[in-house]
Amino acid sequence: MWKLVMMEQMMYLSSTVCPQKLHSQSRKIFLLQLSQDQYLVYWAQFIWWQLQDNKTFLAMINHVLSVDGFYFSTTYDLTHTLQRLSNTSPEFQEMSLLERADQRFVWNGHLLRELSAQPEVHRFALPVLYGFITMHSCSINGKYFDWILISRRSCFRAGVRYYVRGIDSEGHAANFVETEQIVHYNGSRASFVQTRGSIPLYWSQRPNLKYKPLPLINKVANHMDGFQRHFDSQIIIYGKQVIINLVNQKGSEKPLEQAFATMVSSLANGMIRYIAFDFHKECKNMRWDRLSILLDRVAEMQDELSYFLVDSDGKVVTNQEGVFRSNCMDCLDRTNVIQSLLARRSLQAQLQRLGVLHVGQKLEEQDEFEKIYKNAWADNANACAKQYAGTGALKTDFTRTGKRTQLGLIMDGWNSLIRYYKNNFSDGFRQDSIDLFLGNYSVDELESHSPLSVPRDLKFLALPIIMVVAFSMCIICLLMAGDTWTETLAYVLFWGVASIGTFFIILYNGKDFVDAPRLVQKEKID
Repeated sequence: MWKLVMMEQMMYLSSTVCPQKLHSQSRKIFLLQLSQDQYLVYWAQFIWWQLQDNKTFLAMINHVLSVDGFYFSTTYDLTHTLQRLSNTSPEFQEMSLLERADQRFVWNGHLLRELSAQPEVHRFALPVLYGFITMHSCSINGKYFDWILISRRSCFRAGVRYYVRGIDSEGHAANFVETEQIVHYNGSRASFVQTRGSIPLYWSQRPNLKYKPLPLINKVANHMDGFQRHFDSQIIIYGKQVIINLVNQKGSEKPLEQAFATMVSSLANGMIRYIAFDFHKECKNMRWDRLSILLDRVAEMQDELSYFLVDSDGKVVTNQEGVFRSNCMDCLDRTNVIQSLLARRSLQAQLQRLGVLHVGQKLEEQDEFEKIYKNAWADNANACAKQYAGTGALKTDFTRTGKRTQLGLIMDGWNSLIRYYKNNFSDGFRQDSIDLFLGNYSVDELESHSPLSVPRDLKFLALPIIMVVAFSMCIICLLMAGDTWTETLAYVLFWGVASIGTFFIILYNGKDFVDAPRLVQKEKID
């Protein structure tokens, strides 16, 4: 009997008030008005809601950890480049890996926050890198060397493709990745560093069910402030900046290219150079050989920036004086292609200087190494793309083979379809997962309102059902003809118009149908 009473009371309370929607003060007043039985029912429901939220939070953490790309080392500082490590003091070298790590690339920083205050346990607290690492033992001309590729993804302004674009107020760019190529040969070490990052303006491109949402530049933000903060920090860390902007110079991407160029011109910093290269226009009709046009334009600049080289005695022979900062819209597909070409040119010079390559020899002629090199850069593209966009990279057929193929185009189309689905219907969950993992959102056990419980209007369920039913009826009317062709035509037109009309209503209200983040509502998703 008491079970029946409890169920009736719970149904009554659920129909009148949801405990997670009460603010703390309102909840106190509400609780004072409850009887003992109602009080117990209230907390039973409250705990049940918390248990449901905890299941979702655990699913988010598991999702982040299920994506490949986490690396750590017990002896080597993965967060710094060879050049940064060589320019440090003896005191720095004596620090623990946790203390001296570059915080931009420590993805478990939030999880280590309590251990950071306890020096005696620092040796057990290892910084974790998120990105891509591959190491290969290679041979050219009978000379063996180690070739390493490391991509470090920044945990500042981290997230997924459409919900994290541009920069934040501190100048951190979305999808910022530092990629270092390292060579070890006979005790000598060489490296070449490049960066990629979202166009450093305040802009957004929220999903709305359209295949390619329109990018919007914030018209009221102080772009120069964030822009200058971004490049001030880049110059301090890396030196000179050669910007390679690969976005389209027409269509929806054109305003971003123009705004980027204008900001560089207005900043008038001699440490920054800007090069616009319309990748899709230059390489249309499978003319990817035209990428040599860009390489020829930047060849002198690349020689000026140089690379880092330290000999077997530990003496620094050359320093890298700056980096190429490449970007397209996502900083994934087009960007990775260009970075792989620039890295090969640098590697050519390094291996010749180290004596691995003979004078006049080209890396492209070394078939065995070329296969390793191309596949590694294609794997790097896939890793970064899965972590940001949810699928493998596009255009990897060129990176792997040096040619654009019909099969590659088909695979790009398939990946694009998967991206469309994930960007519209699962990226809100993915963004929340990253924010929870990084500590951008902290779970409050006493919070009276669940951030995960977002009420949905009836139209979000009704409209898709109406569209599917109307389309189905249209097909049925075509297959099951009426008594006369005019009757059949009338039915087909009615249900056809109903399905098409509902489709356009859904498309018009697209932002209301996509999966949006719920945990962190701040400038990164404005």
